[in-house]
Amino acid sequence: MAVTWFLFDLGNTVIKLAYERVLSSINSQASTTRDELIELLESPGAYRDMERGAVTFWEFYELLCDQADYRGSIREFHDLWSDFFDGTIPGIEDVLDRVRERYRVAFLSNSNEVHAEVIPRKFAGLFRKDDRFVWSYRFKVAKPDPEYFRRALEVVGSLPHHTVFIDDLLENVIAARGIGIAAFQFRDSLSLLRELEAEDLL
Repeated sequence: MAVTWFLFDLGNTVIKLAYERVLSSINSQASTTRDELIELLESPGAYRDMERGAVTFWEFYELLCDQADYRGSIREFHDLWSDFFDGTIPGIEDVLDRVRERYRVAFLSNSNEVHAEVIPRKFAGLFRKDDRFVWSYRFKVAKPDPEYFRRALEVVGSLPHHTVFIDDLLENVIAARGIGIAAFQFRDSLSLLRELEAEDLL
């Protein structure tokens, strides 16, 4: 297998997500319970649709104001939504260093316009000038849709059998394998390194 590209998920593979902190921050200025807020975030016109580029960040904010009685300003909500990250996953810098010795690297993320701006700036030390980013909202499709992976391959200029994908969510790993990409589920950095070494990829 002549691999040329490694594609990494970002959330909870490279960067720790602070989902509970964001929920608490929204709840502190809203009239919903935690469970009601989670249900709202997954509903049409909310978080998942924003990741698919179906709604803008402003439209998402308006939905929260309307359906959760969120009382913060758009600027306050932007700051709150930007605070979605809690540092890097332990050991992932070593993984990226090892991988970059032999392969090109891209990052695939179910993401939105705010996070696509925040992540490269907040975690600038993780990334290199020739890394690529594939943000779901820009392509109007998100993991685990196979079309997302096809678009990612177009962006990096690779074929499935020349590509490796890493993600913490099994459904995304299975979807990538479904179009011929060698994919590994991320559990922790050390386990991933051992798997890649066992497959002669490192």
